Amino acid sequence: MDGWVKVKVAAKYAGVSERTFRDWLKCGLRHSRLNTGTILIRYAWIDEYLHDFEEKENQVDGIVDEFFKNG
Repeated sequence: MDGWVKVKVAAKYAGVSERTFRDWLKCGLRHSRLNTGTILIRYAWIDEYLHDFEEKENQVDGIVDEFFKNG
């Protein structure tokens, strides 16, 4: 998706509550604040923010592999 959205729509897009989304803004999620106080977020910025939390590998598989390597 492309374009800008307000917090309510952005939270729905990300699948979280508005409160959680506002916490993300405080934690560094990129956004723009207009003179009116309206916060706008690009869909791409939401995707980038969530990408930082992406699991790279199944942790259970890693633990099992480590166990057998050292065992």
